[in-house]
Amino acid sequence: MTADDVSGSGDPYEDDPLERLERNERQGSLAIRYVFGSLLAIVLLAFGIVATVDVTGPECPDTGALCFTATRVEVVLLPTLLGVGLSLFSAWRTYRTWTQHIRWRPWLFATYAMWIITTGYLLVSSSAVFAQVGVQ
Repeated sequence: MTADDVSGSGDPYEDDPLERLERNERQGSLAIRYVFGSLLAIVLLAFGIVATVDVTGPECPDTGALCFTATRVEVVLLPTLLGVGLSLFSAWRTYRTWTQHIRWRPWLFATYAMWIITTGYLLVSSSAVFAQVGVQ
């Protein structure tokens, strides 16, 4: 006879409060690491696109610092799509932890932070690209 047969709940963490506490406390550090890792992934993708366009693109006639990004929608679009995908994954993770009765608030913070990061990247990158397009 197992503990699940006696309690009838099927939750293996219900009988061990220490294991449940450790599982709940891990959610905060996991969510914070997810936010910083996602931010790093978005920034690295943007720098990778800019570096690739700079190396493989045509020679820039102007001497402006952002000259090679002026006509590149990829600099705005691809990292923004990555941010949206990471935000949606964070929202899904929030829902999954909520349904499992685990501490879900850190993942809600991660979802909010990912939407803020994605929106901020969209505003900064699109204004840099479109301001440079307006100069030419």
